[in-house]
This record gives sequence, structure tokens and C-alpha cells, in this order.
Amino acid sequence: MGFIFKGIFDRIILSDPGFVRLRMGSRALLTTGLVCAVLALLHPWMQMPAAAYAIAMISAIQGIASIKDTTVAARAVTRVYAAISGFCVLAVLSLLDQSFLLVNAFLLVVIFLAVYARRFGARWQAVGMFAFMCCVVGAFLKPRHIDLEPIALSLCLSGFIAHLVRNFLLPERADVDCRRAMKAASILIDRLSNVVAANARSGWTAVSRRDTEQLARQARDAILVCEGYLPVGPSGSFADEHAAFLAMRLFDLHLAVESALGEAWSATEINSRNISPALKQKLENLEAALENADKALAATPTESFSATTGPGRKVPLFPARGEWLGDKTVRQAFQVTIASAIAMAGGVILSPDRWFWAVLTAFLVFAKTQSRGDVAVRALDRTLGTAIGIVIGIGLATLIHGELYLTIGLVAVSIFAAFYLVSTSYSAMSFFITIAIALVYGLLGEFTPGLLVLRLEETVVGVGAGIFVSLFVLPMSTRSEAREAMDRFLNSLDDFVGEILSNEGADSARLVISARSLDQAKADVRDAFGPMQSSWTFGRRQEKSKRVLLRVAMLVHAAHILARQFGDQAPTADEKKRLQSIRTQLADLLAGHRDMSRGSNIAGARPSEREVTASRGPADYALDLIALVLSEADTRIQS
Repeated sequence: MGFIFKGIFDRIILSDPGFVRLRMGSRALLTTGLVCAVLALLHPWMQMPAAAYAIAMISAIQGIASIKDTTVAARAVTRVYAAISGFCVLAVLSLLDQSFLLVNAFLLVVIFLAVYARRFGARWQAVGMFAFMCCVVGAFLKPRHIDLEPIALSLCLSGFIAHLVRNFLLPERADVDCRRAMKAASILIDRLSNVVAANARSGWTAVSRRDTEQLARQARDAILVCEGYLPVGPSGSFADEHAAFLAMRLFDLHLAVESALGEAWSATEINSRNISPALKQKLENLEAALENADKALAATPTESFSATTGPGRKVPLFPARGEWLGDKTVRQAFQVTIASAIAMAGGVILSPDRWFWAVLTAFLVFAKTQSRGDVAVRALDRTLGTAIGIVIGIGLATLIHGELYLTIGLVAVSIFAAFYLVSTSYSAMSFFITIAIALVYGLLGEFTPGLLVLRLEETVVGVGAGIFVSLFVLPMSTRSEAREAMDRFLNSLDDFVGEILSNEGADSARLVISARSLDQAKADVRDAFGPMQSSWTFGRRQEKSKRVLLRVAMLVHAAHILARQFGDQAPTADEKKRLQSIRTQLADLLAGHRDMSRGSNIAGARPSEREVTASRGPADYALDLIALVLSEADTRIQS
């Protein structure tokens, strides 16, 4: 039995290093459960209106999902602002005398301001989301002024419970979570070493290559989770020397994983008994890097994980004159408002009582999107999840037929699953939320298959409005967003090369920080190219985006090698000359004369050291690799 539980635990920790998703799902479940329990206990003494119950549940969920400040005090301040904003919009709605025109006009104003608030950072994005959700609920339930006191109580209650769960019952413990993620990384790297060695002896197949890539990706993610728990100070440096040392060891481990995998892909000789000496050395280096990272983590005190925050970036209240339509936040605020207005009109035509589903969809498909491609993919994912959820939800609600305890259990499972999967699959989240809604309607005695079909129809209206507006109203092209992300990456690479040229081998941590900035720029490129890599796209565009992402990965790998090599020693005169040549290539790319998505494809995943350099050191290999990748970009063909 212990073996079974250990196997389950290992599977969980490998798929979710640091228990980030498990904690999110558990927080959502515990918070909603506690809010429901407290409201049930208060019911005999305080009869609250329907709006107060709905606001309590909605604000509790938003308190878990939307508030992302890094410290307990900052989260408390954000909750206060969010509660005030929610109460204010509900108070205004109570004064509008249930006028359909005024209520919906006010809702559109709130939508515009909620999206515009994103320009001021995560705190105000959360406040805007609170205001929007409260306004939608209020527009549907039409609170009266005499309902404001219990609504204020419900906002305070849900905020207090969400704060209690988030910070005291299920808090992050950076040192514990980092060690847990390191354990996952150790297991994954051990498996990776064994798999690489076995396949190097027997020969690679398409399936084994794909599985090994997946294993390596999980290992890298686990290392990145570990790095994410290391706080940095206001200047961008690590909090203390222990954190800086651990960051270096984790950086070495990440590099060792990349190097071992790159050597495995480039191996051309297959021996049924032995692996090549070069690959054997890489795997030994990987084992040593893992051991060094484990020792560094064991020597890092708990105090080194204490969060530190730098000063927030100051953002002007309004864009500069003449730059309003060029400001992405302003453009998206107009887009979301217009899409919501279209969805509102279409939703009212379908149902004067359930139109808010269409508005919710139109608003949410724009969340965390950068371009019209992002909006389209997110909209299609939401439609797919909702459609499948409706089919399953109708079946479950019909079978259960309002059975109290079974319904509560399935709703709890659905809520947990929705928030557990929210960061990995938007379709899955929509699927489980739809099932929870169907079950709740069944419990309330309001369930009919037609009601869920209406929800799908309203969702399609909201999706259609979102896609239409993203394509034709102030559109933000996926291609232009990808090009901007690529330019930011190339600028980061140029800054990194500049750091090497100015470094005299006395500050290795500074190069690691610069390399981490390059990693973030790589992640931004991956996100910008995401719509071209989704399951909804295919053809030449997908192939070109794969080529760009491959080249970016190779450049980052080479940069990691340079950061390690030049952290303790200054570049030689010849190396400085080659670095300056690379900066010239980068300037050519940034000037628009060459394009990373064009040119001949690079065979394989990455050239080996033997293919790029002959009997030279890692720095020569990395410099040659960067020059090779940049030279592969063909002359841009303007279309």
C-alpha cells in the first residue's frame, strides 16, 4: 500500500513541481467551501438577498484567482481595494432604478475601466476584475439599496476567508516548495539520464525522441520552479550570497540538461554495449551538476527565501498625446468594450434574463491575450470546453436528480479540477466550470437541458463577438506581436553580449541575472508564437514558427554556456572580436534586413560541438553556434 501511495505522490510531484497547481485547486475548493459553510451558519439569524450570496461566492473565487501580490501585506491591501471597488459598482447599480439602458451603459463603462486598469499592474488588474464580476452579477440580480449592508458583509466575509486560506491555511512556503521542486527535478533528471543512455545504445526512434523531449521539458520546468522561489532585491540582484550561489548551481544544472540532450541528438554512432565518450562525459557532468545543486540547496537557510520586492514601475495615468491608439491597453479596452456591447445585444435577443453569459465570455476571451490569434484560440478553447461540459453536465444532472450530498461532492471535484488545470488547459477549465454550473442548477431545482443549451448559445455569441472585434476593430496582429517579441529577445541577447564585453570575470551572478532576463524574453517569444503552435493551426505558418522557436532555443543554450564560461574570466581579445561581430549580426536583424523565420532549416535539434568547432572549448562552441544560427536567417522578403 505504501508503494502505491508513493507512486501516486511521485506522479503528482513530477507533473506539478512545487505543488503550484495542487495548491491553487485546493485553495479554490477550501475557500468556496468555507464561504458556503459560514453563509449556511448565518442563514437562521440573517436572511441575505440572493445578490449577497452570489457576490460572496464570486468574490471568494476572484480572491483566490486574481490577487497575485507577492507579500501578505500587499495582498491585504489589494483585497481592500477590490472589495471597495465591488461595493461601489453595486451601490451605483442600486441607484439606477433597474433601468435596462442605464444599467448596461454603466456595465460597459466598468468594462472599459477594468481593462484599462491593467496598464497599472497586477494589483489594479485584480481590482478591475473584481469590479467587473460584481457589476455583471449586480446587473443580473438587480440589488436594491437595502441590500447594500448584507452585500458589504458578504464582501468582507469572502475577502477575510480568501485571505485566511491564501496566507495561513494553504500558504506558499518558498523553502519547502523549492526543495520539493528540487526533488522532482532530481527524479526527472535521473530518468532522463537513463533514457538517454538506453536510447544512445539502441538507437533513437521518433517515439523515444518525443518522450525524451517531454521528460527534458519537465526537468527544465522543475529547475525553473526552483529558481522562481529565489527572491531578488530592488536592484535585480539576488537577496543574499546563499541565494546567489544556489542560483549559479541551478543555472549549471539547467545548462547540463541542455548539453546532455544536445549531445544525445547529435550522436551518429550506435553501439549496443557502450555510449559515445562525449555523451558519457555529458551525462557525468549532469550527475555532478545535480549533486552540486542538491548540496547548494541543503546549505541554503530558510531566511534566504524571504520575499523582497523592488519599487513598482511608474506608469503614467494616460498615454502621451498622439499615442492613444498605439497603446495596447487602450486598444484592448476599446476592443473588449465593443465586443461586450455586441455580445450584450446578441445575448438579450437570445434571452432577456441570461444575456450576462455572453458578456462574460466576450470579456474573458480577451484575458491574458496579446493578439487576435490569441483571442481566437482562447475563444475556440472556451467554446469546445463549454460544449463538451454541457453534454456531460446534462447527463450528470439528469442521473443525480438533485441528490444533495452527491451533488456537493461532484461540484467540489469540478471546482478543484477547474482551478488545478486553469494554468495548463483553458478548455478543461471551461469544461469543469460548466459541469459545476449544471450540477448547481440541478440542486436548486432549476435544471433543464434547454438552460445549458442556452448557455452554449450565449457562449457562442460572446465568442463570435470577441473574434469579430479582435479581427476588425483596432486589430493587434499575431504576426506583429510575434515580431515585437522577437525584437525584444534579440535586444536582450544584444544586452547579454554587451554584459560579457563589459564583464571582467568578477561578477558571475550579474551574467546569470542577464541570462535569466534572456530566458524571460524567450518565454515571451514562445507566448507570442503560441497561436501559431496551437492545435487549431497548421501548415506553413506553424512550420515557420517552429523554426523560429528552435533557433531561439539554440541561441539561449549558447548564451547559457557563455554566461558560465565568462562568469569567472574576461573574454580574450579574439573572443571580444567575435562578440562584436555577433552584435553586428544582431543589429542587422533588428534593422529588419534579415528574418529569423526565413532561410534554410537547421537539421536536427542542435549541431553538436564536433559539427560546429573542432577540438575547441565551450566558449568557441557557443560563439560559433550563435554566429551559425544568426547567419541562417535569410534576407527578409517584404510581402
